[in-house]
Amino acid sequence: MITTTAWVVLGITNIPVYFFWAWLIFKDWDDFKTSLLFWFTPDVISLFRGQFFEDRWAEMKLGFWLACCGGCVFLEGLFLAKL
Repeated sequence: MITTTAWVVLGITNIPVYFFWAWLIFKDWDDFKTSLLFWFTPDVISLFRGQFFEDRWAEMKLGFWLACCGGCVFLEGLFLAKL
């Protein structure tokens, strides 16, 4: 069983991995910031602005990035629990 402290340590030590995934998924920091902006903008507003498909694509990239980062930490935690 892995403790909460170990999960926090894993989350912090994986910061370079998060940057690596961001480098693979996003073109640059502006693309990342745009994805965050679309994440918090309601889809209806993006629809009326004519940016609905850009909104969907940006949200998908951000969600994929979060899933990859969380998945890395989770798999490492499972590995440590087996040791």
